Amino acid sequence: MPASPLAELFARPTRRGLVAGSTLALVGVALAGCGAATPEPRRIKWGRDVCEFCHMTFADRRFAAEVWDFDTNRAHIYDDFGCAVLASAETGLVDRPEVPFWVTDDADPAVWLDARTARYRDDSVTPMGYSHSAGLSPDHRLSFAEATRAIREKAACEHHA
Repeated sequence: MPASPLAELFARPTRRGLVAGSTLALVGVALAGCGAATPEPRRIKWGRDVCEFCHMTFADRRFAAEVWDFDTNRAHIYDDFGCAVLASAETGLVDRPEVPFWVTDDADPAVWLDARTARYRDDSVTPMGYSHSAGLSPDHRLSFAEATRAIREKAACEHHA
């Protein structure tokens, strides 16, 4: 029975065999470095990145949100908490408590809050008009469940009108 072409490459010390061997070794090293990423918000390029739901350029740091995707090992970025809620509702991620979800603090946008434990207000002027922003002040009276329910209801009413 004839040997496989791959076996032949490694059986003889030829240039082709050395190139194939080193290529396979490099691919192995590269794949070994592709382990599971740590779930964390990714850096947004303000004024350049676009929301993955509405495709609007990120301009206002106070309302950004990110949702982790375990399938791709990356965070999806949204310019409005409402966009994040609706996009993750379409994929079922919003209702899965084990999925990391973050929002910026509207008073200190450099701070990322766990969206599921954050509190919300519903009177903010947000990029896409969903009106909900997260923060730590007593003015943020709504829970994650209350805020996401209100956003989903508003979107459902707007789409049926």
